[in-house]
Amino acid sequence: MTLSWLAFLILVAGAGGFAAWIYVRRELPIPRRTLLGTIRASVLVLVLLLLWDPRLPGGPLSGGADGNWVLLDASTSMSAPEMAGGAADNSADASAEATTGGANWVWALERASELAEAGAQVLLFGETPRVVSFASLDTLLPVASTSRLAPALARAAEAGATDVTVLSDLRLDDPVEAELSLGRSPFGVEIERSGGPVRNAGVARFELPARAESGTPLSVGIALFSEGTDPGDTIQVEVWEEERLVASAGVPATDPGLLATATIRLPAPGDTGWLRYRLLVSLPGDQFAPDDAKSAFTEVDPSEGGLVLLSLEPNWEPRFLLPVLSQITGLASSGFLSLSGGRYLRLGSSSEVGPPVDEDEVREALAGADFVVFHGLGAGAPDWVSTALAEAPRSIVFPSDPAGALASGVEARGHLDGEWYTTPDLPPSPLAASLSGADLTGLPPLTAILPQRTPGTALTPIPLQRQGSGPAEAALVLDQNQGRRRAVVLASGFWRWAFREGPDREAYRRLWAGVAGWLLASAPQGGATPVRPEKRVWSSREPMEWRAPGLIGESVDFALSVNNSAGDSLVLDTTVVVDGAGLVGTRALPVAEYSYRVTRPGDDGSIGSGRIESEGHSLELLHRPADISPGGSDSAEGAPTRARLGPPLRTHPGPYILILVLLSAEWIGRRRGGLR
Repeated sequence: MTLSWLAFLILVAGAGGFAAWIYVRRELPIPRRTLLGTIRASVLVLVLLLLWDPRLPGGPLSGGADGNWVLLDASTSMSAPEMAGGAADNSADASAEATTGGANWVWALERASELAEAGAQVLLFGETPRVVSFASLDTLLPVASTSRLAPALARAAEAGATDVTVLSDLRLDDPVEAELSLGRSPFGVEIERSGGPVRNAGVARFELPARAESGTPLSVGIALFSEGTDPGDTIQVEVWEEERLVASAGVPATDPGLLATATIRLPAPGDTGWLRYRLLVSLPGDQFAPDDAKSAFTEVDPSEGGLVLLSLEPNWEPRFLLPVLSQITGLASSGFLSLSGGRYLRLGSSSEVGPPVDEDEVREALAGADFVVFHGLGAGAPDWVSTALAEAPRSIVFPSDPAGALASGVEARGHLDGEWYTTPDLPPSPLAASLSGADLTGLPPLTAILPQRTPGTALTPIPLQRQGSGPAEAALVLDQNQGRRRAVVLASGFWRWAFREGPDREAYRRLWAGVAGWLLASAPQGGATPVRPEKRVWSSREPMEWRAPGLIGESVDFALSVNNSAGDSLVLDTTVVVDGAGLVGTRALPVAEYSYRVTRPGDDGSIGSGRIESEGHSLELLHRPADISPGGSDSAEGAPTRARLGPPLRTHPGPYILILVLLSAEWIGRRRGGLR
């Protein structure tokens, strides 16, 4: 008996003793209490067994009659042809088949068919493992964008597999997890690897500025990878602006697993609005096309002024707020932190942070912005800040004292410290739809508040109570005046909601999605469109997401048409509802360039239009073949025969049904005996 099973028996004895103690010492003496104690002990033992999760003796739950499974890699890299030399495999027969099979996928499909005819069950893996029938093998294609082996091994284990054959080129997205899973696998594993080096060059990254100015040249960053090249090989690079070739260059090929980076100067854009740029790479003898091109969009002379955040005091709030607002609104965003001597530090990611800028640049950014955030506005703020606030069409203000609140249009008293919690029931407000799915009762408390002197006509959607009781104070105020909208935040410490992943961060996102939606729900200015894609270039394998913060809870109509030489043809016409986070989802689309138009139901006026692209770009060959082995496999010749085991206990419905029956029987017995 192993030490683990000895520990399990000790726990079983403890469960029985606990059940006996309950009915002998804690409950009233009733008839049949010994039987009821036995039922309670049986339930506890079954729960312990489910937690222990042993594999049962006997045949498999599903799969081949002998528990044989084939894990077939269906990722894009399996479509690459093999170079001379064939497949590296651990069996001579399989190796001979690989050298005559042509493409990796052809060999893998033939090998899977051979094993399936012998009774094995085929499990296709890529993003998500799925069982396929023998009859459907001829119709399968390697189209998965990732290759994850660990979930497939777990799926086979749960089905009670006793022997597993993996057919893959081992270009895995989870090599570490796969290696660990192989070491823990309760079955024999045999890996038959297909393919070898592939002569290929591909695009790993294509970075284009989100915004550009007409008459100003662009700089784009690229990263390339290659494999199967010879010393001195050069990757030819071309950059196209729409249908115009704007740059070409040669980049030396790299060793497998390494990236070659470069910056390419492009001429000034030839038009305004959204322009599509496309990066193409070529290498003589390239054997894999899905990674040879990548697209990006930039907006030239945008009509929207974007979003600008100015923080006049150091605080955690801008660090969390700026990226959330940028993602929610879809606007080009920038941030500045006030330093001494009239200098300002740029806020954002490491690539955006640079040397301090002067006051003139900040004032220019604020003057051209459609959406501004002032953080730390107080009595010592420069006069030009108050002027910029008064002229801003949409603004969020975090006053630091009563003077800053008054400049924002709210009369407030001095700070009240303490722990401030949201009230259980929120009043009707423009934020109600956004916050309806968020749990606000268990959020970290806010740390201080500027209480209003006299509540005005402005909306106060989130009441707060100190220590969760007493009179309520407004956390923020929504004010609309002469076509301008302003949210004045009177409470401090909202960033604490966003500090950790989970429901708290979701509530933080929903709060600012509601605030931004209310601000953007005003009449569009400068041709702004409230509905826009999360990004302009999508993978053909992922659903598309759209931002509509000004339309939370409303229905919108989407019409997407493919652009081709034969003219536009409608491929998607649907009505969806904007969720509380200001998001809309539509299904994935085939590789093509599309035009989209968004309207309200029954209204022909557009609330969003433009171009997007769905591409089939693959990074599969960026991964080098993993060097993994089936540790602990006992399938070698002369090894002891593996006992036939069934699936883990947790995959059987029997224990769960028995637990329900026993609990019901105990409840009935207790009620008949006069116990609760």
